[in-house]
Amino acid sequence: MAKKFDSPPGWAPPGAQFQSRGFGSATVLAILAGLILTPIGIAFAAKGGADIRYWVIIGAVTDRATATGEILGGSLLLMLVAVLAAFSPAGTITGALVWGIFPGLLHILFPDTTFRLISDLPFIDTSMQVALHSWVTYGFALISGMMLLGAALVGVLRAH
Repeated sequence: MAKKFDSPPGWAPPGAQFQSRGFGSATVLAILAGLILTPIGIAFAAKGGADIRYWVIIGAVTDRATATGEILGGSLLLMLVAVLAAFSPAGTITGALVWGIFPGLLHILFPDTTFRLISDLPFIDTSMQVALHSWVTYGFALISGMMLLGAALVGVLRAH
């Protein structure tokens, strides 16, 4: 049976531009990127912040180029995770929850165990442990996690 009506060339139903064509590999890659880039960005930013605090305490504020570079590098990586939400919000949501919101809430609910959990992380030296503990204690984990989650929600709303 032949079609009674053929669509004009180039015509698409309303809202077709908002449909996603696939879920698989792009989402998996985005989740992996969110899980890998977020902690690296946090580590750089936390270490740079701790180094700057140290330089300010001892009074040598002129010798802080490395710390500033660490903060900028970490910030750029976190921005990359936020931009990832435009392609697949799942990666940004995963990074926000695993490396920001859950550790921030864990510290609020169980502050006594936070330092122990951070000190049990593998391949982390003492200065990085102190930097990460400060990052969580001062609320930056929860703040950065919420901001990444906000970027991911914008990506979700933009896609629909």
